Amino acid sequence: MNAIEVKNLIKYYDKGKIKAVDDISFEVPRGSRFGYLGPNGAGKTTTIRCILGFLNADAGDITILGEKINPKKDVKIRNHIGYLPGELGLYKNMTANDLINYFAKLYDIEIDWNFVKEVTERLKLDMNRKLGVLSKGNKQKVGVLSALMGKFDVLIMDEPTSGLDPLMQLEFYRIVSERQKESKCTVFLCSHVLAEVEKFCDRVAIIKKGKIAEISDVNDLKAKNLKHIELIFETPGSMEAFKSLLETEYSESIIKYEFQTQLEFLLPPHQARKILCEISERDWGGVPVKDFSIRHSTLENIFMQYYEEGKSKGGKIA
Repeated sequence: MNAIEVKNLIKYYDKGKIKAVDDISFEVPRGSRFGYLGPNGAGKTTTIRCILGFLNADAGDITILGEKINPKKDVKIRNHIGYLPGELGLYKNMTANDLINYFAKLYDIEIDWNFVKEVTERLKLDMNRKLGVLSKGNKQKVGVLSALMGKFDVLIMDEPTSGLDPLMQLEFYRIVSERQKESKCTVFLCSHVLAEVEKFCDRVAIIKKGKIAEISDVNDLKAKNLKHIELIFETPGSMEAFKSLLETEYSESIIKYEFQTQLEFLLPPHQARKILCEISERDWGGVPVKDFSIRHSTLENIFMQYYEEGKSKGGKIA
């Protein structure tokens, strides 16, 4: 059984004038780490709110742990879901202790206070300070704690590391990994921090303007996508000569950066072997390439592929 199933989901805003989510479908296997990627306005948060039953979908079906979601009814399945919203609305006069106790009553669950204490110590969170005086990072820690306070079957987290410093981001992913190993829960993660998603998630969906552009295992997605090539030339003239080659013979290339004698571009894997011959066997402007590196595709480059518009032959990213 899948933890989450979304089938042909459609959601309009502004009395049907704006289609925020346009006939999307995907499945999240139980026990998996699923990344949901897209910039602001792509439809990520709308998807999450429909999954949780906070919004009425205009069409489509959503199932969580085998239960079909109907926002008009009491959705008991929410007791099985830990949720961290992208924008936290916290009660300023409460402490973190007060808030966790309050949420526990709403969820109708028992809290493992030993685990709560462990997480607060690892995140360096003071549970007795009023939420209204906390920094953005500390407020985010409270949100993380509220999503992890119970042994939920599904964790849905929208930009979970927003406001956390790099050390706390690493600690967050350690905590979630340990929690998942212990409880076998499913993690559904929205994020713009692509490097983190690449390391943490095993499967991703990329959403573009309300439509799913790609769903794939992270490794499969990286294997079939662009190579990142960086070249350093002896002279600006030799770089210009190489650029002319890209424009005429490598129409699928995408130039990411150029300055004086440095050139970075993306190229499909099937053209990588050919470009190696060009780099190693030919001189450019009478001198060879001074240095080069070729890196495997990252999730960031793949993400850019799907979101790039106005790409011209051998051109820059618009």
